[in-house]
Amino acid sequence: MLGLFGKKTSGFDLTEGNRHVLPGLALLEAGKGAELAALYAGLAPADRLHFLDGLGQVSEIGAALPRLDSHPAMYALAGGLHYVWAHRLRGFATADRTSQSQVMDMAEMAAVAEDLLGAAAGLTPGDSALHGFRFRAMMLTGAPPGGFEAVTEDLRASGEANVLAELARMSYLAPKWHGSTGQMHAAAETAMDGAPNASFLALKARAWIEEWLYQTAMNENEAEIAAFRDKVKSEAFRAEVAELDDRFRQAFTAAPELSFAEAGFAHNNFAVLMVLFKDMVRLKPHLAAIGSAAFQTPWGYIAGRKVPDMIARLRAQTGLPKLKA
Repeated sequence: MLGLFGKKTSGFDLTEGNRHVLPGLALLEAGKGAELAALYAGLAPADRLHFLDGLGQVSEIGAALPRLDSHPAMYALAGGLHYVWAHRLRGFATADRTSQSQVMDMAEMAAVAEDLLGAAAGLTPGDSALHGFRFRAMMLTGAPPGGFEAVTEDLRASGEANVLAELARMSYLAPKWHGSTGQMHAAAETAMDGAPNASFLALKARAWIEEWLYQTAMNENEAEIAAFRDKVKSEAFRAEVAELDDRFRQAFTAAPELSFAEAGFAHNNFAVLMVLFKDMVRLKPHLAAIGSAAFQTPWGYIAGRKVPDMIARLRAQTGLPKLKA
């Protein structure tokens, strides 16, 4: 949720505009497990994952949870929260700026998350969000032999189309985690093939953003970096970006309405892609759609701790009005 180089940002809404997070926090603090889990279970697939991301950010790390037997979805909910807490314990800097104690605290919390999510997979296997969190937990700890493939099978068997679960699967295969640029792009394209709505096209936008991040901040192969720089300067690449944005616009207009999390994921990632490649005309409608609901990732990749400031500056540059305080 938070960007790779950013920490909690002053003035940034950690709920990312999700109206269910603060009511969920009140239920969590009151120990109302059945009501909290029912709220979670009643959300659209991607919104379940986004809800737990927000709840994990605004809740106290290691907060007391309601009884796990209070609702079948409590295991998934508890597992997702433990994952977010694990990531918060690690911090959001690169590995060379992460202490051994942070890594140990993260690993301990992530192990609890994996146990809870494993139990949830047996109780509520049709919940695609929990499988998304399983991919994300494996990003922190590494997958056992066959683990990635097993979770992929479980996600497919859930029968739900969940763009944020597909993002988690794609992210596991990113070069900064456990895969390569080619594997990451292939995962995005596989998820896009026959996708039920426009939000899945933003997976390719995110893959390009992740490739940019890797090549500009992490890769040490000078030849690969030079090849990437040449590629993104080419007219062919710019045409490919424009074609993807056009496809999104057409599908967004003609296809089923997106859920809150689906729309937020799509517009935030397309917006950052357009900022990276300096297309202010294509940026404007995505920025307008985002409003005050900016997602810290991927904005944190380019704005660090100053996401609201960057959003305000870009809105001014594109002729959009100031957001209300």
